[in-house]
Amino acid sequence: MPQATSPDLARLAAVIFDLDGVLFDSFEYNVAFYDHIMASLGHPPVPEHLKGVVHRESVHGALRALVGEGPQFKKALEFCRNLDIQSFVARLKLFPGVHETLQALGRRFRLAVATNRISSARLALDELRLSDYFELVVTPTTAGVAKPDARFMDYTLERLALPRGQVVYVGDSSVDEALCLDAGVAMVAFRDRTLRAWAHAEAMAEIPPLLGLG
Repeated sequence: MPQATSPDLARLAAVIFDLDGVLFDSFEYNVAFYDHIMASLGHPPVPEHLKGVVHRESVHGALRALVGEGPQFKKALEFCRNLDIQSFVARLKLFPGVHETLQALGRRFRLAVATNRISSARLALDELRLSDYFELVVTPTTAGVAKPDARFMDYTLERLALPRGQVVYVGDSSVDEALCLDAGVAMVAFRDRTLRAWAHAEAMAEIPPLLGLG
């Protein structure tokens, strides 16, 4: 079983963030988004046992869980591509201390986002006034693969021109755990102490001290 990687704090150069469940609570957003898609296909709302799945998976993964492969999947994916998501973005809820934490980290480290969100990633960052903190936003569209594929992290590191020992990734799910374990990148697990990670944080304000600030 892979072991969690530790960062080289003396040479740490960048902090990479997931979006959903880390910078903001998007559970309500995701369920409403996929409920809307299911209704458009003539299906009932997202069943209770799949709400966690659609919350953490990429669009492709969520749709496969909901409708399987085949014509329904293709129809749902096409509907997603043409859907105006602006009305759903208002359901995103910023976690306490995000701005203060990003300001503190940004004075010392480069900041980036690596998320399975696709077209809505930048829209969400703009809506919550977070865009200016990040020099790089990586999505499955830009990377060509989605988390937890290790190539997703490889692409992110290539864009940052940094070795894996000089970054940490802040994530909150088993998908993020698998990504970091496979890619050999140190992870700060946010609000989930069951995840195998270098460190754990229950609140944003705990992250800067973990990385040697304050």
